[in-house]
Amino acid sequence: MSKMDIKHTAELSRIRLTKEELKKFTPQMEQILDSVKVLKDVDTKNVQPMKQHLPFSELREDIAGESMKQKEVLSNVKHIANGMVKVYGEVFGGIEES
Repeated sequence: MSKMDIKHTAELSRIRLTKEELKKFTPQMEQILDSVKVLKDVDTKNVQPMKQHLPFSELREDIAGESMKQKEVLSNVKHIANGMVKVYGEVFGGIEES
């Protein structure tokens, strides 16, 4: 995986990487991907899955119920704006002032 691939993946994930972090993480990611490539050569034909499938018939019925009232939801919130929770700090790559 090249630096451009790591940079592109980070951008898609909305993660900001400095040049130093990009330099540090590129070889680490390459090592991880090389380790995973080994799994392609392993014969898993006779290996049973560790996780069992849960049939839909065994799931509980999904019944809509009454949800919390807005007043209850906002009762412990420090900052409220227009009846919604106001979040300060870095959210989705943008910095809001507090």
